[in-house]
Amino acid sequence: MARFVLIMMFAAMATGMFVIKNRVIGLEKELAAVNAQIESDQKAIHVLKAEWTYLNDPQRIRNLSERHAKMKPITGEQIISFAAIPFKNKQPETGLIRVSLASVRE
Repeated sequence: MARFVLIMMFAAMATGMFVIKNRVIGLEKELAAVNAQIESDQKAIHVLKAEWTYLNDPQRIRNLSERHAKMKPITGEQIISFAAIPFKNKQPETGLIRVSLASVRE
């Protein structure tokens, strides 16, 4: 009877080790896939950062604005203060802040 118990324990331990080994192999494959995906994503991020740097180059944007929109850099004389802007339809102060120049309905 003792031999039978020992054989059954050995069989259970061997089966358990086999199951654990297969689970570890599966997890290692999953880890390798995740690491490969991380490396691929890091390379893509590196490429996107380089592209973003190129697209946001001030000289490139200046050239595009001059070529396509006929825009020129602003000069100091073009900048005025907020107080110098002429507003239409001056209304007496009502305590409300007006965010539109559209006529007020009364």
